[in-house]
Parts: sequence; structure tokens; C-alpha cells
Amino acid sequence: MHGLQVSIDQDKCCGSGHCVQLAPEVFDQDPMSGTVILLQSAPTFASHEAVREAGAVCPASAINVMEPALSRGHRGIPSIAATISVGEGPAAVAFSPDGREAYVANYGRWATGAPGRTVSVINTDTRAVIATIEVGVGPSVLTVAPNGATVYVGNYGSAKAPGNTVSVIDTANHKVTPPITVGNAPDGVAVSPDGHRLFVSELGSETRLGTSMSVIDTATNCVIGTLEVGEGPGAVAITPDGTRGYVVNYGTPTDPAGTVSVFDVERNAVIATIAVGKSPGAVAVTPDGKRVYVANHGPFDAPGNTISVIDTTTNTVVATVGVGSGPGGVAIAKNGSRVYVVNMGGNDAPGSTMSVIDTQDNTVIATVDVGRTPAAIALSPDGRWAYVTNYGTNTVAVLDLNN
Repeated sequence: MHGLQVSIDQDKCCGSGHCVQLAPEVFDQDPMSGTVILLQSAPTFASHEAVREAGAVCPASAINVMEPALSRGHRGIPSIAATISVGEGPAAVAFSPDGREAYVANYGRWATGAPGRTVSVINTDTRAVIATIEVGVGPSVLTVAPNGATVYVGNYGSAKAPGNTVSVIDTANHKVTPPITVGNAPDGVAVSPDGHRLFVSELGSETRLGTSMSVIDTATNCVIGTLEVGEGPGAVAITPDGTRGYVVNYGTPTDPAGTVSVFDVERNAVIATIAVGKSPGAVAVTPDGKRVYVANHGPFDAPGNTISVIDTTTNTVVATVGVGSGPGGVAIAKNGSRVYVVNMGGNDAPGSTMSVIDTQDNTVIATVDVGRTPAAIALSPDGRWAYVTNYGTNTVAVLDLNN
């Protein structure tokens, strides 16, 4: 099989017509019975995402979508193994340390000003949502404690009414415990490797851009310090040895020249500021702690297309890698050999791809179709699977990284 293949189970079809609305070039309806008519069993690449969505939302599960098998010449290129429907506007995803569950923050819709307030819990064995947890308004980021007992969810709120809480989920029973109050619009969360500290960046509001990050004692869930960073702080990452942290700063709407603030975890102090690309939106540290990869998304009306690579010894940018439009989430392979970047796109042209970077020479070795407006990515603890949140289709794409 060299391309996406589609088949229909006519006995299951209930005639809902969702597939025709999503991909009219591939599906049609019988005017008498209302059942689906397959126009293309091997749709073109341009229709792949719409076909995947049709298969995911079909209420009768009558559409069978078969992903292409990779040839021996394409070993190592990820491919979609499944698509999971979640809440509206999935914006972030993280795995439990044992890999049995994945947690998805469903932000809702930014454009309509209708933020959501749920987290979907996925059983990774069955690839099914097993719980939906109500959290604060506009959950946009989340992270899991190293011991797996707690999930921390940053409730961004909306542009007009920024949130100021972090929801705390007990993973044993999927219940929410009392939230933590922080600054306006929490937009980045990270836990120290020892699990003792939680770092929460605060983007601010439309009228006053934030410049701070709260430091929380996870034993008491109390804020024990505040760190001044750059303007519009977002994603946060901590080095594996727990000594340093990196937080991206979007910059201002009129001056989106981005920076990364480097802070000493023990001293709770900024020790360096690094210039990167415009409006950086994501950051990740390699397993050996030697490199940091920053996704320079750029403004949504003029998205960027680069990744800045930082040497953690000198805290300088040592490489810039060209990727797709509007790079969003970043994840790094367990052995440090690959970096996976989802390309979200911008207002006029939503993205649909993931760039794969070889860390040996910082070159893109593959570009993979993952779904409409991919916002975030997380890798399973065993390194086998990547979960990508597709903001545009309310789905999570499950990618096999071991082809």
C-alpha cells in the first residue's frame, strides 16, 4: 500500500452525512437510501486530513481508513497509527510516567472567545478517552509530576478575561483538588525533576503584558517565589539535572522579537537572556542537557518557520533550522537523536505537518502529515509513540515513531 486507502462498511452506515460535508470529493450519499457512496478509495494527499477526520467522527464507525505502509527506504519516518477524538480545541498533551495514560488540555476556541474547561484522559492501550475532567476556564498547558500522582493544568482563560489558576488533578481518581492561584494567563508549566517545584509563567492580559513566573512548592501547593523574566513569558523547560530552566518570551504585539530567559533553579534568579526568533512558543531540552530547541512561531498573521538551537554551556544560539509554517510544540526523542516539531501555521493558512530534525547535524530529514492545526506534541516514555493535538479537528493523532 503506497497511499492512504479508504473502504466503507455499508452494513454499518447510518447515513449521517458527516463524511460528505468533510470530504465531498471522496464521499457522496445515495439520494434514496442516504448511505455513503465512496468516490475515491485512494484519495489524494490534499484530502487525507479530511478523510481521517471523517473516519474519526463517523457515528457508526463505518469508514475504514488505512494508513500507507512505509517502504524500506523510508525507515524511521513516523506514520499515523490512530486518531482519537477529544474535547474542543486540544492545545496541550502529556503522558503519565508509566505511559498508561495521556492527558489533553482542551482549550476551546480562541477566535470565538469561547474557551473550554476540560481535560481528556486517554487510555493509551485502548486509545480511548476514559475520563473528562472539568478544570478552570481555558486550559492551555499541562504537565505531569515525575511520580505520576498529579497533573498540573494552567488555566489561561481568554483574551478578554485572563485566568489566574492552576488546576491540580489527582491521577488516582481523576478528581480535581483545590486550585493554585497565580498571575494572569498562565501559559507555561514545568515541574522540576525531583518534583519539589512547579514553575508557572504568566503571559498577562491585553492591557498589561506579563513579565513574571510563579514558583510553587508542590508539597503545599503554595507560591513561594516570583521570578522576573522577559515580556510575555510562555513555555518553560527544566534541564534534566534540575539546575537550570528556560522560559520563552513572546515579546510585545508591536515588537515580537523573542527571547529566552535562563534561570538558576536553586537561586531563583535569571542568569542569561538569549535572543531567538519572533514570538517563540515552545521549548525543549535534550536528554543530556546540552542543547535547547526553541520553536519560533512568529505572530499569527505572519508566522515564522525556524527553530533556534541553544548551547546550554554558553547559552548562545548555535544553529537555526528551517521548518514548516508557525512551528508550535517541540518534543525530543528519548535517545536525543531526533527533534519533532509540529507546524501550526497561522491565521490565513493553518498548518498540518510535523518536521523531523536529525540532531547530529540539525537538518530536517522528514516532513509528515499529522492533521489540521497541530498545536502540541508529547512522546511516550518508551519513545515509541508521539501524540499530536490537532487543534483544528478536536483530535489527537497517534504516530508510530518506530517504522
